[in-house]
Amino acid sequence: MRKCPVCGYGNPDAGVKCGICARDITAVPVKAESLPEKEAGRPGPMLLAGLLLLLCGGLYFFLEYSPWKKEAPVQSGENAVTDENSFSYEGVLYGLDKMSGMRFLTEGDKRRVPPLLSCPDDKVAYAAARLIGAWSRSETDAALGKFWFETLLYAASSGRPVARRQAAMEAGVTAALGFPVSPYLERVKKAAAGLVADKEADLKAAGFFLSSMAGLEDLSGQMRDTLLYDPSPASKLYAACALSRLGRSEGHDHLSKAAFGADPDLRSEALTCLSYSASPEAERLLLSASKDNFNAGAAEAAKRGIKLREQLAIIKK
Repeated sequence: MRKCPVCGYGNPDAGVKCGICARDITAVPVKAESLPEKEAGRPGPMLLAGLLLLLCGGLYFFLEYSPWKKEAPVQSGENAVTDENSFSYEGVLYGLDKMSGMRFLTEGDKRRVPPLLSCPDDKVAYAAARLIGAWSRSETDAALGKFWFETLLYAASSGRPVARRQAAMEAGVTAALGFPVSPYLERVKKAAAGLVADKEADLKAAGFFLSSMAGLEDLSGQMRDTLLYDPSPASKLYAACALSRLGRSEGHDHLSKAAFGADPDLRSEALTCLSYSASPEAERLLLSASKDNFNAGAAEAAKRGIKLREQLAIIKK
């Protein structure tokens, strides 16, 4: 590997720029890793924490002084960043992935993630939304749990499409799993309505999902119209998913047909939707699909749906 002399990140042997700080490492000699056998491949928590801090600091520097700004600062020397392509978001994604697997992170470290929802790289924005969503459902501190949910609602209301969609989906799942959403109903309505008003089908679907998971009926008319008149099978399915969650028979009937239809992609999506359905028939359908020996993908989706319904049942109790 090539160890960066500035931040210490271990880059691949063929690396030219550091994946964390974008420094030129062509002159750095390749060194073989010599970790003790017991610790090989297992960086300590202090090293990971330091890496994440360096990562966030490097990202902030890049976003603040990046070349896409009209008045980018001029740098000189061998470490100068001269174009947008000289910075790689792979290091940021690496850091977010490591954070998702760490059980003990300080609040300060976690609060460095929300700004990444506005990152120009869609993969980073998506990963940040996923991570914040996970924290919103596992947080034991009530105040911090509210902060994560509010962050998701804010991201769902404005910003890049990928972040808006995923933030809405994460907030919807959090609401379905028992988060006390009643103080936020007006904000949920506003965020969902903004998403549904968008022409992009994925955003519209996310708006339906968020609204229905919060138990709101406001958009049920638009859901029915989409189910009846939208030419897109995927859009119809998402509308049916939301209607079924609200206990509407037309939504459940559509999901039931799609769950055993010919389209494998729609089938898996329909089975996932049945996880959230308010219909008492949903569990029977999932059990039947989970025993389908001819469609492993659908069977696996059905099994995941059954587990999720068990979680939802525990929350309701």
